[in-house]
Amino acid sequence: MRERRGFTLIELMVVVAIIGVLMSILLPAINKARVSSRRAVCASNLKQIGVVLQLYLGEHRDRLPHASALPSVLPWPVEGEKPIYIAKVLKPGPDVHSEIYRCPEDESDNLRLEPNSGKSYFESEKSSYEYRTRPRLGGRTTREIASLYDQFTDRVIAENTIWVMRDYDNFHGPGGKPGARRYLYVDGHVMDFEN
Repeated sequence: MRERRGFTLIELMVVVAIIGVLMSILLPAINKARVSSRRAVCASNLKQIGVVLQLYLGEHRDRLPHASALPSVLPWPVEGEKPIYIAKVLKPGPDVHSEIYRCPEDESDNLRLEPNSGKSYFESEKSSYEYRTRPRLGGRTTREIASLYDQFTDRVIAENTIWVMRDYDNFHGPGGKPGARRYLYVDGHVMDFEN
């Protein structure tokens, strides 16, 4: 009689257990790499928006654009009835929904209020990134804005510490933690938190 060779039930169970342990070790590392890559894409998007903003400043005597804070809801701080979308101001033309204005972590959210319930910020605002409206940046130079800060804080503020855009929400972590939001500063650099 020929002897049959194969795996016993115990050997199969040991192999399955080893695979399970390896998966439990690898999955957190894979998830961490995925989160890190999405944060890198967000930073890259903001850097590209920074380049577009520098081009805009060059064409408009170093004056920052006028735009609405939450254009899908109301035009404030822009005067008038029509809101101004920052993505449209910085990228005029038919392709307003350029992917550089979409953060990979900006997903549809049922916690948002009407008229935006169930929509991502990109879907409703044409950008995942909020344009700073306090103080009102529109029409001012960075030097003028730094001077405003100097008056209100009694300290000298460097122009490169003024942020102009950031994630609309804490897309990258819990609020109050470093890295929850990405910030674009007027000189084009991107950081995780406001100075």
